[in-house]
Amino acid sequence: MFEFYTLFLLGGLLVLAGMVILPVFFGAPWHPLLPGTIRRILRFADVQPGETFCDLGCGEGRVLVTAAKEFSARAIGVEIDPLKVMLARMFARMKGVDDRVQIVRGNMFDFDPSSADVLYLYLTHQAVDRLFPEILKKLKPSVKIVSYRFCLRGMTPEKVSADKTLFLYQLDKGNKINNYT
Repeated sequence: MFEFYTLFLLGGLLVLAGMVILPVFFGAPWHPLLPGTIRRILRFADVQPGETFCDLGCGEGRVLVTAAKEFSARAIGVEIDPLKVMLARMFARMKGVDDRVQIVRGNMFDFDPSSADVLYLYLTHQAVDRLFPEILKKLKPSVKIVSYRFCLRGMTPEKVSADKTLFLYQLDKGNKINNYT
């Protein structure tokens, strides 16, 4: 019986390590945010009821669920890890917002964010550099891009939080921002 629990514990630790460590190499570290931080991000982005909030690399989907439940947004996330996709869908169902939260299993580099009113990024500079400038061609001109902890290189934010962890970029002047066209 002791061996079973040891194997179960080791298996659980391997799964957890795979969820935390492996994504670092793909550009999106998994770092669960505190509920207060999630609300601060959504308030900073000025998410409005009915807007489409998009999260690239949504993890377990807590930001999406909060956007739908507390800000009345329609939320779409993309996640490559099937275990996190399952957790995100289950979490949305448990919170009663699965009709407004869509979790797509896929690669964020292949995902079409054209319906987003607010695009949320918590990605490393390496991942952002792979996304930009190509992603700008897919976004609507009125989109707001909110990045947590990592500014977007070569782009000037419209707004920066006091603690310099949140950056808001707006494309409402067309598709040209600094050196990205």
